Amino acid sequence: MDIAIAIQAIAREDRRAFDELYRSQQRPLLGYALGLLAGDREAAEDVVDEAFVDIWRQAATFTASGSGQGWIRRIVRNKAVDWLRRNGSARWAQLSDQHEQQADQDPDPEHRAITANNAEWLRLALARISVDQREAVILAYFEQRSVAEIAEIQACPEGTVKTRLFHARLNMRNLLAESLSC
Repeated sequence: MDIAIAIQAIAREDRRAFDELYRSQQRPLLGYALGLLAGDREAAEDVVDEAFVDIWRQAATFTASGSGQGWIRRIVRNKAVDWLRRNGSARWAQLSDQHEQQADQDPDPEHRAITANNAEWLRLALARISVDQREAVILAYFEQRSVAEIAEIQACPEGTVKTRLFHARLNMRNLLAESLSC
């Protein structure tokens, strides 16, 4: 599916194009939002649903000067940032409690402890770096995107992406050192 063509059809209120775009992009965008929101599935689902409402409403503003993929990801990103501004810190404490309860259900205590510790550390570390850095990390390391693709999605120069990745790695390394010294 050519996303740019689908967006242009949606601008003409083509419901079938919207449905097709939703079916093809909902799952990847959910994964993207999950990363931006450090694993909060409920929030990610809400963000993606809100993004698709905006895609329907704003399709006519798509200029096709960039990629359709980058355009819809920016909408998801903006929704995630808005969600973090509204709910950020209070939600992380609640997620930590939920994660501990889920980890307790693993039958192998050693595996449960290691998995819970690693996942929790990664979630907390991602939550403590900036959204721009978190997004760059997700796109680069979880989605295997190139620096050029990340630059297009984040609407910034490639050098900025490289700087964000450098600082994200540095910040996460410092957070790991901090957690090991406790």
